[in-house]
Amino acid sequence: MRFEIMNAGTVKLCASLCMWLGIVTWIGNVKLHLWSVFVQQSAERDVVFSVLNEQVNVSKRHATENAGLRDGKTFNIRSPVIRNNVIEHRVFWSAWLDGLSTRVFDVEHERKWREQVRDARVVVLEAGCGRPTNRIATFADGTRACVRYGIDADQVLGETLSYYLAELLGISNLPPLALSKLNLSSEQWASVRGNIEALEWSPNAIVSLTEFIPNVTGVFIPLHLRKQQGGGLQLSAETVSNMTVTYLVELMQWSDLIIFDYLTANFDRIVSHIFSLQWDARVMERTTNNLLKTNNGHLLFIDNEAGLVHGYRVLYLWERYHRLLLSSSCIFRRSTVRRISEMKRSGNSAKLLCELYRAREPLARELGSLSQEHALTLQNRIDVVYKHIKQCTEIM
Repeated sequence: MRFEIMNAGTVKLCASLCMWLGIVTWIGNVKLHLWSVFVQQSAERDVVFSVLNEQVNVSKRHATENAGLRDGKTFNIRSPVIRNNVIEHRVFWSAWLDGLSTRVFDVEHERKWREQVRDARVVVLEAGCGRPTNRIATFADGTRACVRYGIDADQVLGETLSYYLAELLGISNLPPLALSKLNLSSEQWASVRGNIEALEWSPNAIVSLTEFIPNVTGVFIPLHLRKQQGGGLQLSAETVSNMTVTYLVELMQWSDLIIFDYLTANFDRIVSHIFSLQWDARVMERTTNNLLKTNNGHLLFIDNEAGLVHGYRVLYLWERYHRLLLSSSCIFRRSTVRRISEMKRSGNSAKLLCELYRAREPLARELGSLSQEHALTLQNRIDVVYKHIKQCTEIM
């Protein structure tokens, strides 16, 4: 009986010990679990803060350089993050760099400018804007424009169609343009009738008006393009590290200009420099024809009278140099490549161009448009540029 009582007491004690041991073990497991959760969450917070700090640092670096570009300052590209973001897939200017290059002329500004000057009264005509037959017009409200009176109507047509082709390509470096008829009895031209008669401009001739941009400077062909010998403009990481952001943004505009001048067959800008190398070894050290730069680094593609019509007519004289210029660049803006690809696929670039031109210009039908032969030439040149871009991507 005593033995049984002792056994019962022992059993109760063992049970109590086991219960307490279980409770202690459970509490320990809970603490261990809570600690592991705490450590894991702390680690995750550290990773998150690290990523956020890196994003903030990158944003600050980009913001500093963007602010510098807007202020007209230049900065060396030293940071690996930025250097690696200048060119994508070796043939495209990066989205980051492209984002630094705003439109030269805003779409709404262009629309308002055209509407404003079409009927505005001209009060002064004075020398300027290139060719001796051209003039700077001052309107009654103080607005100024370059009046281009072509040697023949084809030059005015070439200037106008080049402007609208640039719009199709998404290239905004051409000053706003509008057409006007020299009706000497109209309110627009009556005040300067004596000047027009002295210039021997034909009454009722159609002239182009382009916005006059003050405080501009001449532009030299970039050294990296001058040194190319058919190999194309290629920028290595080492080369890029020595360039400023401002210079790279300018090179990006040059890549658009090269494509634009090839499509329009404009020989009166860079091609004439290349041609002159035959007898003038230092021609590349002088400023480029019909190309200006604003204070904030925008290039202005001005005086495109040789484009499309006249340029196509004398193509046999210049094509060798046009091809040489096109081959000088193998880096492109993605948006320009996209437009070229769309025009290649459509197969009707001239039709798209003429539709835009006629929709915007009340005098379009009177001035005329591309001939069927020149329409085919434009499409052929679109195809050549498309092929060149494709070859660049394959080579690289």
